[in-house]
Order: sequence, then C-alpha cells, then structure tokens
Amino acid sequence: MLGKTERRLALVILVTAILPLASAMMLAYSLLKSASSVWLRPEVEQELERGIDVYKDYVGAVKDGMKQQADAIAGDEALREAARKRDVAGCARALGAVFPRHQQLVSLAVEDVEGHPIALVDRGRPLDDATERKLELLRPLSADGGGATLLATFAFNRRYEQQLERAGEIHDTYAQLQKERTQVYAGYFEAFAALLGITVVATVVLGFFLARGITRRISRLANAINEVAGGNLEVRVPVTGSDELTELARVFNRMLGEMQQSRARIEYLQRIGAWQEMAQRLAHEIKNPLTPIQLAVQECHRKYAGEDVKFRGLLDTTLEIVEEEVGTLRRLVGNFSSFARLPHVELREADLREFLRECSEQLGHLGVELAEDGADDIMTAHDVDVRWELPTDPMKVAIDRQMLRRVLVNLVRNAVEAIRSARPDGREDGLRGRVVVRAEPAADGVTILVEDDGPGVPEVARARVFDPYFTTKPDGTGLGLAIVKKIVVEHNGDITVRRSERLGGAAFEIALPPAHSLAIVAARHGGNLEAPPSSGALRRPAS
Repeated sequence: MLGKTERRLALVILVTAILPLASAMMLAYSLLKSASSVWLRPEVEQELERGIDVYKDYVGAVKDGMKQQADAIAGDEALREAARKRDVAGCARALGAVFPRHQQLVSLAVEDVEGHPIALVDRGRPLDDATERKLELLRPLSADGGGATLLATFAFNRRYEQQLERAGEIHDTYAQLQKERTQVYAGYFEAFAALLGITVVATVVLGFFLARGITRRISRLANAINEVAGGNLEVRVPVTGSDELTELARVFNRMLGEMQQSRARIEYLQRIGAWQEMAQRLAHEIKNPLTPIQLAVQECHRKYAGEDVKFRGLLDTTLEIVEEEVGTLRRLVGNFSSFARLPHVELREADLREFLRECSEQLGHLGVELAEDGADDIMTAHDVDVRWELPTDPMKVAIDRQMLRRVLVNLVRNAVEAIRSARPDGREDGLRGRVVVRAEPAADGVTILVEDDGPGVPEVARARVFDPYFTTKPDGTGLGLAIVKKIVVEHNGDITVRRSERLGGAAFEIALPPAHSLAIVAARHGGNLEAPPSSGALRRPAS
C-alpha cells in the first residue's frame, strides 16, 4: 500500500512532467495550423506549376536546339559529298571543321548503312554520368536516306533535369498536402497525444519508483530510531545512494556506534568500579590479620628456650614459611590497594608522536622500566630488543600522559615476561626476542600497537584477558591488563588483542579517538573543564 509521501512525490513529478508537455503540444498544434494556413495557398501551387512549366520549356528548348544543330551538321555539303564518295579522309576533315562550332557536342560519327563507323571525332573526354546526360541524334547524309548517316552525340546538363524532377515531386507533395490538410493535423495531434500518454505512464512509474526508494529509506531510518528508543543499539541502517539521506544514515550509524561504545565503556567502568571496591575491602580484610599472625609466630619462636632440636627446627621452618607467605600476601594486598586507588585520567590535548618520543627516551635510558607502582626494584630488558617506531607526522590526541605511559609500561612488561617464559635460554645473538611499539593513523583516530614475537595470547583467552583477576601466569594477579583497559576506556578508546602478523606473537592494539572527536567533546561537556581552553585540558568525569 502506498503511503502519503509516495503519492505526493509521484503527483508532483507527474504534474511537473505533464504541464510543460501539454503546453508544448497545444503550442505546436497552433503553430502548425498557423504555418499551414500561410504556405498552403493556391498562389503557391500556381507558382510551383509555373516553375515546372518553365523548366519543361527550357529543357525542350535545349533539346530542340540540339536537334537543329544535328540537322545543320547533316546538311553540310562537304560532309555529304565525302560521305557519298565514302571518302574517309574527307569525312574526317569535314567533321573536324564542324565539331568546334558546337559546344555541347560529345562526338560526331559517320556510319555506313550497316552501322560501321567511317569517320569519328570527339571532344577528348568521356561523358560524365554524374553531371551529364547523353542525347544521340541520327541524321541521313543522302537525299534518299539509303546511304551513310550522321550520329551526333550531345551532352545535356543533368542539373536541369533533376531540378525538374524535384520540382515535380514538390508540386505533387504540395498538392497532396492541400488535399489532406485535415489528416495531417489529426496525425500530428495523435502523435503528440501518444507521446503525452507515454510520458504520463513513464512519469507515474518513475515517480512511484523514486518515491518508494526515498520513503523506504526514511521508513528504515524510522524503524531504526524506534529500535534505539527500545534500547537496541545493535541496529544499523543500510547506507545506500549518494544523497542527503545517505549522509544521514551514515551519521546515524556512526552515532549509534559511539553510543554503543559509550554504553560498553560505562558498563565496563561500573564493573571495574565494583571490582575496585571489592579489591579495597579484600585488601583491608586481608591486611588487618597479617601483622598479628606474623607477630604471634615470631613471639612463639623468640620465647621458646627449650633444647629440643626437632621442635626448634619445626619453629624455624614455621617462622620462615609464615614470613614468606605473609610477604606474598602483603604484595597481593599492595596490588589490590593499587588497583582500588587507581586515579581517573585527566585528558589533555597532546601530540602522540611527541609523547611516544618521550617514552622511548625515558624508558630506553633504563632499558625498560618493568616495575609495578610501589615496587622497590626496577628490572631491565636488555635481553629483549624493545624498539619504538615513531610516526612521521604529528597526531593530535587527548591523553593523560602519566596514565597512558603506565599502559605502555604494563604492555611492554607483559611482552618481555612472555618472551622470557617462552625462551628461558635465549638465542645465539644473546636476545630472547623482540618488542615493537608503534603508532599509525586510523580511519576514526589513531592506533597504538605493542607487538612481540613471543608465544602470543591463546584465542580462547582473548575474550577474558582484560577481566580482573583473570591470568594465565602461575604467579599473576590478573590486574595488570584490567588496569590497562580501564585507563584506555577512560581515554574513550578501546583495546584488543590478536595475533601479530608482523612478528607472530601477541599484538595489543589501542584505538584512540582524535582530540576533537564526538566522544572527547562529550567527555569534556560531561565533566569539568579545569584548565584554560588554550592548554587543551580535558577532565573526564569520574566513573
């Protein structure tokens, strides 16, 4: 069933097509009638007939003149005498003397009774069939007509004959038009009416087709909006065509994508917030009894003054185990506390190329800084080749330098540890593996890649590798990559892991939006702009 918009669009197209054509038809009919009344007159037909008669008289006069010339040539005494005597040389001389006097002659020939030529003279070039028409005339050269004959060939200009034929055709056509004037009017009117009917049908079909295409796309957009209103952000509108509706569909899909990403970020940050609260409580609950436990064991060990060697050994072993496990629990509590107290990012506009250059200089000076925040030791990765491939062009992004630096440190540390676990003995060149940190522009922002040639992340674990407390390491806490993802999400970005096509190991890909993207603008307007506009400071709201 056709909608109102389709009917209206089709009607507009139909009226727009019919009005000019109907006006042109009426105007053409009026002009044809007026023109025919001007040139279809009796005077015109009379003039055409008079012109044809003039051509006929002229052609007849030309032919009569040629006949008279043939009679005059045949009456030449010298020619008749030479022909009577069958004097070939005399006939040739007589023909040669007569021929130049007549400009329209093509050839002159004297033939005997049987038609064999006695003498012949011509103009030196053949007859041109395209422009000339031949007229042959036979005249006797003897009084009784039984002797030799003269064959005179004249050239008659075809132009006059063709003009006469053309004039006759025009006259006949004109006369026919005079008789069938009414039929001519009817024929043209029927032709215009048929053209109008075809145009109406074609316009209606085309109008409905165009209207259906537009309304169908509008209907798809309306249905998608209803789906979004119902909470479904997975819906997308097909992007077809190259008009404003196409651009609207493209912007609508991009808006839905960003809304979906924003929802996913909010849900993730809420989930991480719950994990942080649980980690804080867990750290508090674990930390409180650690000191009494350790003090109680130490007190028992200190106050025992007996001489039982076996019992003294048992106390020493117990003290050593308790202190070691308490230390492990304290480190775990430290990790939990660090995760629970993770600050929110403060976004500021920066050049990613300059930021990576600073990271390469700062971390490269120490080899690679691999310690967690709060740790006392700094490990270096001199046995792993860590390379920073800086982009050639500036890349404007909104980042928190300290927090994003922590992301890169964690990712490089994980890559180095994975390489060391996979290759404990190293290689012949003294290096166990290679890590590459690089950035490149993307269609909707920039991408930071941290790749290695280690064992990679199993495909079954890639979906959960960023979940808190999920780890594949025997001594891992599962908080490092969770912290990484939280920081990236607070940058309004996304992080994924896949297999590195370049090095063959793991490839962690961080996608960041440009500095002035919708996501960054939304984050800025949703929070407090603490720095002046010139500094480009963007503070993200707390999750």
